[in-house]
Amino acid sequence: MKHVSLTLAASLAFTAGTAFADVTVDVLSINRDSTPWLGLYTDAVASFEAANPGVKVNLQFMEDEAFKQKLPTLLQSDAAPDMFFSWSGGVFYEQAEQGFLRALDDATVAEWKQDLSAGGMAALSHNGKYYGAPEASQNVAIWYNKDHAAALGIDPTSIKTYDDLLGAVETAKAGGVTPFVVGGQDKWPLHFFYSLIAMRIMGQEGMAASAAGENGGFNNEDWLRAGQEYMRLIELEPFQPGFMGVKYDGATGLWGDGAALFHLMGDWDLGASRGAASNGGLSDDQLGVIPFPMIEGGKGAITDTLGGASGFVLTKDAPDEAIDFLKYFMGVDVQKAAASGGVYIPTVPSAGGLVEDVILKQFAAIGGASTYHQLFLDQFFGSELGGAINDVSAQMATGDITPEAAAELLEETRAFQ
Repeated sequence: MKHVSLTLAASLAFTAGTAFADVTVDVLSINRDSTPWLGLYTDAVASFEAANPGVKVNLQFMEDEAFKQKLPTLLQSDAAPDMFFSWSGGVFYEQAEQGFLRALDDATVAEWKQDLSAGGMAALSHNGKYYGAPEASQNVAIWYNKDHAAALGIDPTSIKTYDDLLGAVETAKAGGVTPFVVGGQDKWPLHFFYSLIAMRIMGQEGMAASAAGENGGFNNEDWLRAGQEYMRLIELEPFQPGFMGVKYDGATGLWGDGAALFHLMGDWDLGASRGAASNGGLSDDQLGVIPFPMIEGGKGAITDTLGGASGFVLTKDAPDEAIDFLKYFMGVDVQKAAASGGVYIPTVPSAGGLVEDVILKQFAAIGGASTYHQLFLDQFFGSELGGAINDVSAQMATGDITPEAAAELLEETRAFQ
């Protein structure tokens, strides 16, 4: 396993000597227990523990969907971690409002803003209080396999409209290549399709109006069309056989093994697919990235992006040592190592220029050109409505709900949450 090297730099000195009692800091992360994430995280923990005698960091991983389902129960129990991964957004707001999180003091916030991303920290703030530190910015785009594209005679960079994309799906099907792999069992990978189609149709103002319950909320012509356009794709049977029985980890492993032409997923998939693939995954030379295309008559822009601003937040009973580790774990040294090691696109301003991987650079360019960045809808709208968006995305994919019924269900959920 490749470990990204971290040194006990001078910036670690602020933690040295601040914690000598025998303290364990429990950290819960989503499924990043594979190369290169695990190497980065393991080295970060080892460096921090070496500089802080008496402090033990217990890093645990949980599959994404299990994380979402089990975290609410954990936060209400004695088994709550001291800090955990957060996508920010509505779910994070709920956790803060319910008193499950520990706020940082003003002096700490002021200090951290000098080195960390102020915008990223704002994403982990609510009602004037800051609860965590940002790690990475994420964007979702269409990955493509250059080998398959060349064999099929497809130039993915020429895909500018949704009809172009559907045409490429048909060409792939005719050529015996699976157009898209997807982890349908987890539902959230399917919600990327529905979300981006909706964004392309209604744009920033339309999405904001839906969130505010204006123009019928989610039960309007734009959301109905989003479902109908989504169903145009579904009717082409674009996914691998049995896609609803495959979770994200399995799907990204298939992608890494070259099982499809396209994969609609975020930049984190570079490391995830290589860790899950049976042969080390696709090389940078075999990969390309394009933004999700425009839809005819849509109010959105090709530069409107879907993604996240993730990090880690503290729970209400977290010890002071957890604050020290959070600062280091999300700090300059670790994020610079992540950037140079091709692990993720950092939020720390001084680390951004260190991104060397050609694929991550393409994602960074997409993010840098963004005219409107929409947080993942299943996080942005909170647990109830966000969960409903995931549900209807899966139900439409299996033909168990119509676009009309999906729009009605979402609006009912929004009105009553």
